[in-house]
Amino acid sequence: MKGDHELLVSYQFGERIKAALIIGSKLLLVLESLRSEELAGAKKLMLSFLDALQAEVMLAVRATGGREFTGMEEKLDLLRTGIEEGEYQAAFEALGSAVTQATTACARTSSALAERGLL
Repeated sequence: MKGDHELLVSYQFGERIKAALIIGSKLLLVLESLRSEELAGAKKLMLSFLDALQAEVMLAVRATGGREFTGMEEKLDLLRTGIEEGEYQAAFEALGSAVTQATTACARTSSALAERGLL
């Protein structure tokens, strides 16, 4: 079982990543509605956002031993591919899977922290 510090770090990363994914879903809704010149610039910004999010996930993997966050990199890659190809339904599905994974990671750690009286 993880120690208090490891649980807190995992929880913090999980919550930050989950919040960023929710922001990403709102951005993806806007991206899907754009056309022409707006779309090209918006895609660049969305892909830059994903780069930052993937860096955060990599930090989480290193800081926590990776268990809760390793599969998330694959989901973010699928999200990226969906955006690049204009396949927004596939992008939304990948994003939804990533949110579910982050939520599950947060639920596990928050339960453990609550059991220890830390949350």
